[in-house]
Amino acid sequence: MEKTVEKIRKNNENLLEKYGSPLYIYDYDILEEMCKQMAGFKNNIENRIGNIKINMHYSTKANSNPAILKIVKDTGLCVDCMSPFELSINKKCGFKNDQILYVCNNIDKNEMNMVYDSNVLICLDSISQVETWGMIHPNTEIMVRINPGTNGVGHNKKVITSGKITKFGITESNLPELFETANRYHLKIIGVHQHLGSLFLDDKITDYIDGVKESLRIIKKYFNNIRIIDLGGGFGVPYYEYENKLDLSKIENELVNVLSKFIYDYPSVEEFKFEPGRFIPCESGILMGTVTAIKYENHVWWIGTDIGMNQLVRPSMYDSYHKVSLLNNTDSEEIIANICGNICESGDIIAKNRKINLPSVGDTILIHNAGAYGYSMASNYTGRLRPAEIMIYDKNEKLIRKRETIEYLESNIVW
Repeated sequence: MEKTVEKIRKNNENLLEKYGSPLYIYDYDILEEMCKQMAGFKNNIENRIGNIKINMHYSTKANSNPAILKIVKDTGLCVDCMSPFELSINKKCGFKNDQILYVCNNIDKNEMNMVYDSNVLICLDSISQVETWGMIHPNTEIMVRINPGTNGVGHNKKVITSGKITKFGITESNLPELFETANRYHLKIIGVHQHLGSLFLDDKITDYIDGVKESLRIIKKYFNNIRIIDLGGGFGVPYYEYENKLDLSKIENELVNVLSKFIYDYPSVEEFKFEPGRFIPCESGILMGTVTAIKYENHVWWIGTDIGMNQLVRPSMYDSYHKVSLLNNTDSEEIIANICGNICESGDIIAKNRKINLPSVGDTILIHNAGAYGYSMASNYTGRLRPAEIMIYDKNEKLIRKRETIEYLESNIVW
């Protein structure tokens, strides 16, 4: 990330004046490197277990900008998507039908028809959804999502997707009803999917592997002739300065041991899928904005910025931590401050009780690790415009999404 900051300083020919403030910035070199790490992970497991395909499906929802998706594609990775827009973007970026997996949740018949017409494989996560699909598209192949029942993993309870309190997947006790429903509509279940949650590091690898083992036990006991097994994602990156990067070799070694034993006993499986999301774009992204106000009230320093919760909602929604730094004015007095945005909500706080140099109004502020679930979760709340996005290289930058305008926001209104 420090290399990215240096690139910003090197390329900082009034980037905020040129593209507007705030501004999402992505480092091409980091994006490419993270994609290569996922490709290496895929190749290593593939080579070690033999005769089984391994595919990495980047989760488009983490960041759907085509400039990022094209790097994913050029590295030989696949994608998963969960909305008509994401599917359209994936296809326009050149992904073939068999490189796209539609992992959806509670969709209607119109969306199901769109997926069917697109000729991509769908993964359904409830018996009700299986029945709806079967009514309109009998005699087809599908994947289903199970809930292995193990404790999920994630940085916040809102992103844990396994266990007793989650809306996702079909539990073991309900599998007989699933099979009855599938048989009624002559649906062939060719794949099974599980996903434990979002963002785990080395301390949770054991939990992830336990979830994999439990899912494989369920598949082996209840499902016949499954060809595809999707073991989800959740591969994390360090947000706090004291955290270490995820050791992919540890996951690889654990998986090779578990998967090798499984395929010996379950020879019909042809492919294992994984779904890395934040792992790829997160560390490449910086959200750059401007300090707009400073005050000291009730013995608390408050630093106001133009980066509101509409631009980056993770701190407000998940109480997530993002490193915050100043691009300049780093020799000033160090203070403890709350750093907040320009939305009229008490929860519009980027960072609480954070040690930072006392800035001046007009200084440039940087929010780190903003490449995943940043722009993709941004909104127009209170009528604020979503920012531009640029890709930064060693010596130049490229605009990859324009800043919104008021005219753009008004264009769909029927007056």
